[in-house]
Amino acid sequence: MQRTARGSRKVTAAATIRQIGNDWARHWNARELDGVVAAYAEDAVYLPPHHEAVHGREAIRGYLNVPLGHGVSNLAFEVTYIKQQGPIAWDVGTYRMTIPQPDGTKREDHGKYLSVWRRVGKNWLLAADAWSSDLPPSN
Repeated sequence: MQRTARGSRKVTAAATIRQIGNDWARHWNARELDGVVAAYAEDAVYLPPHHEAVHGREAIRGYLNVPLGHGVSNLAFEVTYIKQQGPIAWDVGTYRMTIPQPDGTKREDHGKYLSVWRRVGKNWLLAADAWSSDLPPSN
């Protein structure tokens, strides 16, 4: 938070974006797809690994419903940095999550992400979201 000239507190873009990211993970772990998807702009693009780009909030909803349904869980983000220039901000960090395997075991995945945010009115929404695992591809 920053202090304004009058002494009141002004929430920074970075603090807001960090909170939205924490909420995204909380909604994911609670299997609340509507809460996850609410962070995306109508015209957002989602860039998952090993898959073509997914365009638009509703298409992102359809795509994310699959891994959510498979039980991908324990998602957590760690922000490396958030930068802002006017109504655009970018968020770089790492993630970790647990992925259920066909044999009933679970595997920990970890990697990095880059998210681009756009201010729409008073809200920050995801305009582009990309991530990739640091682990080798599984066969």
